[in-house]
Amino acid sequence: MESDLFPYQATATLPARHALVLAPHADDEVFGCGGAIAAHVLAGVPVSVVILTNGAAHGDASVRTAESRSAAAVLGCGEPEFWDAPDRALRHDEAMLARLVAKMQDTGADLLYAPSPWEVHPDHRAAASLAAEAARRTGARVAFYEVGSPLRPNVLLDISAHAAAKKQAMQCFASQLAQQDYERQISGLNEYRTYTLPRGTLAAEAYLVLSSAELESALPALLQANPVSAAVASGPAGDAQAPLVSVLVRSVDREHLREALDSVALQTYPNIEVVVIAAKPEHNPLPARCGPFPLRLVTTDEQLPRSRAANKALAEARGQFLLFLDDDDWLMPGHVARLAAVLLKQPLTKAAYAGVALVSPDGTPLGQDTDLPFDGIRQLAGNLMPIHAVLFDKAVVDSGCRFDEALDRFEDWDFWLQVARLTTFAHVPGVSAAYRIHESSGVHDDSGPMGDPTQQIYQKWQSMWSAGQARQMMQRVWATEDLQYRVDLQEAALIQLRGEVDQHIQTVHQLSFTLEQQRVHSEYLERLASAREKAVNDLIASSSWRVTAPLRWLSSKLRR
Repeated sequence: MESDLFPYQATATLPARHALVLAPHADDEVFGCGGAIAAHVLAGVPVSVVILTNGAAHGDASVRTAESRSAAAVLGCGEPEFWDAPDRALRHDEAMLARLVAKMQDTGADLLYAPSPWEVHPDHRAAASLAAEAARRTGARVAFYEVGSPLRPNVLLDISAHAAAKKQAMQCFASQLAQQDYERQISGLNEYRTYTLPRGTLAAEAYLVLSSAELESALPALLQANPVSAAVASGPAGDAQAPLVSVLVRSVDREHLREALDSVALQTYPNIEVVVIAAKPEHNPLPARCGPFPLRLVTTDEQLPRSRAANKALAEARGQFLLFLDDDDWLMPGHVARLAAVLLKQPLTKAAYAGVALVSPDGTPLGQDTDLPFDGIRQLAGNLMPIHAVLFDKAVVDSGCRFDEALDRFEDWDFWLQVARLTTFAHVPGVSAAYRIHESSGVHDDSGPMGDPTQQIYQKWQSMWSAGQARQMMQRVWATEDLQYRVDLQEAALIQLRGEVDQHIQTVHQLSFTLEQQRVHSEYLERLASAREKAVNDLIASSSWRVTAPLRWLSSKLRR
């Protein structure tokens, strides 16, 4: 059905406790969602407006500020806040993200309006990625709006009652209307959005509304439809004060490579280089930039095994901190920044890792993740973290850590065992990357503890186990049966406790039902008594009662 692809009905407002409107420039807040702002104001929902850039590239900054204030007065949403970032140089970085998250927390905003990822202006696209990550961190919903490029909406907002106010607010931006007839164009867009709506609908705004969970699961699909990695960088290429991070990608030119690079382009850490190691000849060319970051493709004339490609990446890396990313996985925007923050604050720690979500081949979360605290003994028995979970200092490479080229699988596990002999791994709880589970990689074939790849790791490392490590492993083996017995007892106790709780809940429900019956019966008796008293009082106060008083007196005499 067509309605499965496009909304065939409109809503009068988007539900919210507090709405925060994110506008890259003064006028986007009105052009994109002026009708929504007016609807919120009418419904008594607080609205905050943040103008991110000064707009100086296409006008006088002070004039545009005054125009935005005038438009806000028309819509009744109060004074906008101006963050004065340079026009056409808005950066999706940690500083701006922290400020946005703080603003959302201060206002209690649970609905964030922002330009859609399909916008063509670089500031609009940066605002979209800022909004997506801020919503992911705060649990808010995002309503992506359209200005310069249409989106595929899942919500249409009927703004027929607010079209006149939106038009008046748009007219406040005289300096911009002198350059382009935005009022006519936006009005035409709003009229077009009524195409699937009832005839009486005069104007509508289109939105793609996503929860924070939907943003996380839908991000790869959004990026695939609108790759950002090939975009021209806006603003400076990096922050020289932040140590350089090398993101190392071993690529066999999979179809998912673009998604992996897009996820790097959206990183909030300011100083990144991307090094793609072609693991096969005739790799497709790549752009020189990955969003705001430089990208180098290192080609090859022969097929490179996994370990050899990894060592080549280590040799090519220029950064102080290194992170591997396979071409079928991806990072969430704050992944590098949160790991780098730990290494910078703990200089004696040379490796930090975060949680990684497991996803299906199409990117759907499987409901599982790897996010365990570091345990050196457990790491000897099996790998705790996928390769892109870890950011590590190049000092471990300088100390001799390399990928074992005799291994064609679990080479990352072997590498982490080498690193663990030099430093403790810092665990940064929380998922900030995704690991795609699919058959084409071959990594999961025969991957259990009795599989050949695992046995190969054991055979290499068991001669290097210290006496202390061997004792701890044996202690855990002997304790396993006792621990399992205790777990079984606790699970049985929990089942019994749940049964008792369910019985108590049922008793409470029955008691509540009885009390409710008593309350209803009592209220009925009270209403009955009140009605009886009112009827008696009305009768006594009536003229017929007074007129018949002599008859009642005579009747009482005759009865006596």
